[in-house]
Amino acid sequence: MKTSFDVIVLGCGGIGSAALYWLSRDFGDNVLGLEQFSHGHEKGGSHDHSRIIRLSYDSVDYTRLAPDTYTCFAKLEEESGVQLVYKTGGLDVGIVEQDKPFELDDYSNAMRESNIDFETWTAAETTKYFPQFRLPENAKVLYQKDSGLVDARKGVQVHALLAQARGATLLENTPVRAVKTYKDGIDIITEGETFHANKLVVTAGAWLNNILAMVNLKLPITVTREQVTYFKSPHLKDFAIGKFPIWIYSGNRQHYFYGFPVYGEVAVKAAEDVGGQITTAETRTFEKDTRSDLTLKSFLAAHLPTALGPELYTKTCLYDMTPDRDFIVDFLPHHPNILIVHGAAHAYKFTSLLGKISSQLITTGKTPYNITRFRLNRPALTEKDYKPIFKIHKEPLTRLAHIIPCGES
Repeated sequence: MKTSFDVIVLGCGGIGSAALYWLSRDFGDNVLGLEQFSHGHEKGGSHDHSRIIRLSYDSVDYTRLAPDTYTCFAKLEEESGVQLVYKTGGLDVGIVEQDKPFELDDYSNAMRESNIDFETWTAAETTKYFPQFRLPENAKVLYQKDSGLVDARKGVQVHALLAQARGATLLENTPVRAVKTYKDGIDIITEGETFHANKLVVTAGAWLNNILAMVNLKLPITVTREQVTYFKSPHLKDFAIGKFPIWIYSGNRQHYFYGFPVYGEVAVKAAEDVGGQITTAETRTFEKDTRSDLTLKSFLAAHLPTALGPELYTKTCLYDMTPDRDFIVDFLPHHPNILIVHGAAHAYKFTSLLGKISSQLITTGKTPYNITRFRLNRPALTEKDYKPIFKIHKEPLTRLAHIIPCGES
């Protein structure tokens, strides 16, 4: 077996498989991917059928990157012949409250500055176009026509298979036991073999700190166990692609929800964002979180009642979040041959682009994309007292008023 490579990628989930693909375009058979489980496993955060892809973000640091997420996936689709992206249109739903800034103004401003087209709708206009929704009268909605879903499960496999077609090696069920750094390279020690590389890309997700501990580093990453639920709605046609958009509801600044049209299963998928509890990659369970389950079903009963039906299943995943929920894309200052690429639990839509950026940084040390926001030396990663922007909900919600900010229209 070949044991020396130009580049090794540790962790071949969403970002890692994408990095393997883009690196294979530059390095061919001199790229190795190491995955501790079977490739495409369901222990992390890159499995299941669908993830949201969108141009709407609250910062130009993201809206200027977002168009190329579509470009990168389009290249992948062209090369593979497999459709991965489905444009459904997308809604960002917020609530206008007296004496408070509208929470989606940052989205509007960032999209305008990046020349992204969108429309602003009232609650009544939204329910005219999408009568499946029941919204408060003071809801305001941003509609962006290019939003949609990207197939995460297929994307992980397509990236990896195309990389292997270019000569890249992917070893499954190969956990890393040690990382040793040298001035001119890195040794990766597994149970069965030691591999050498000039450079290393770490895309380990919830296991990031396990790898960083091998080079005496730890980052403030919070891991939570999250879940999505598929509901067997009796109104399938109303939620078909072409009839129903992806949506994100941030209407009370406490609990955030999102959902999809029917795709992957004959059911409607929805979830509460950051609805789970803190865990670790090793101690997590696959059991349903009853608190988040009750919260989601209460929300849907109020705002998307016809989406509800018997539960098909609930599937768990891991979030691995930086305190500011921004990505990490940077070389380790004391180990400049090691590149960290971390998605902060909202990166699947960016995976192929992050893989491309990884290859650019490994090949030339620079990228034309502005990734300053994602450096390791930012306050969220260096200041011990930095307060995370997300909230972990511990108590079950038993009253609908807790999640409905005002009367329904």
